[in-house]
Amino acid sequence: GQEGAAQPPPPPPPSAPTFHVAVNGQTTGPFDMAALQQQAASGALTSETHVWAPSLGAWTPAGQVQALQGLFPPPPPPGV
Repeated sequence: GQEGAAQPPPPPPPSAPTFHVAVNGQTTGPFDMAALQQQAASGALTSETHVWAPSLGAWTPAGQVQALQGLFPPPPPPGV
């Protein structure tokens, strides 16, 4: 039989999503989620900032990207 045959290595772990960010008309990144959290906390990344990833296919406001929605506080309720 084939006992002792070398097993193929396991596949690499899935990589965490990374995003490119548009800053003043320039592409920056890619950034991982930790870096994006820091940018959101400092105000450099807002829900209006355009981001891109291969999975998106087009530049998209960060607030419309499911994976990034947790980075931004919800808007205030109407009338506040």
